[in-house]
Amino acid sequence: MSNTIDDKLDLMARSLQEHINLAKELNLNFIAQLLTMTAMEIRMNLHRISQQEMDSLCARAVAHSLPPAPQEMPEAEESHETARVISFPARGRYS
Repeated sequence: MSNTIDDKLDLMARSLQEHINLAKELNLNFIAQLLTMTAMEIRMNLHRISQQEMDSLCARAVAHSLPPAPQEMPEAEESHETARVISFPARGRYS
C-alpha cells in the first residue's frame, strides 16, 4: 500500500511542477512560489524527510551564507549590524 501512496505523491508533485511552470510563464510569481512550497512539502513526505531534518538543513544553509564573524574591533569603533533583505516576488499579473 505504501508503494501506491508513494506513486500518488509522485504524480501530485509532477502535476504541480507543470502548474508551477505555467504560473511562471504567466508571470504569476507569487502563485508559482506557493505551488513550489506545496510541491516541496509533498516531496519531503515522499522521501520521508522529517521537519527536524529540514530545519537542520536550513540552519546549515543560513550559517554557510552568513559573512564571517568580524575580527575584534577597537573600542572606539562602533559595530553596525545590518539586516539581510529577502527579495520576494511582486504580487499580481503585471507586477
